[in-house]
Amino acid sequence: VTVERIISEVSRTYSVSPQDIRSTKRSAQISTARQAAIYVVREITQMSMSAIGEEFGGKDHSTIVYSIQKVEGLMENNPVYKETIEDIIRNIRNS
Repeated sequence: VTVERIISEVSRTYSVSPQDIRSTKRSAQISTARQAAIYVVREITQMSMSAIGEEFGGKDHSTIVYSIQKVEGLMENNPVYKETIEDIIRNIRNS
């Protein structure tokens, strides 16, 4: 599974472009999609934090850690959000 594939699935789910996910734009929708993509990349590929950071426009590994923790927190407190993330992972694994 490639990072491209994950980003395209997340961008479809959140209705933002793959370019936006990789960009430095900070609108709420794009940031949420980017954090979800980072989390899913980590879940599926087990890439290192710094390698994931490189894929997302040279982000620092601490930014990647923050994104993953943020998604985990949201998943704990929001069953609908958790279902969305799990659906994305399922769609990627089954494609």
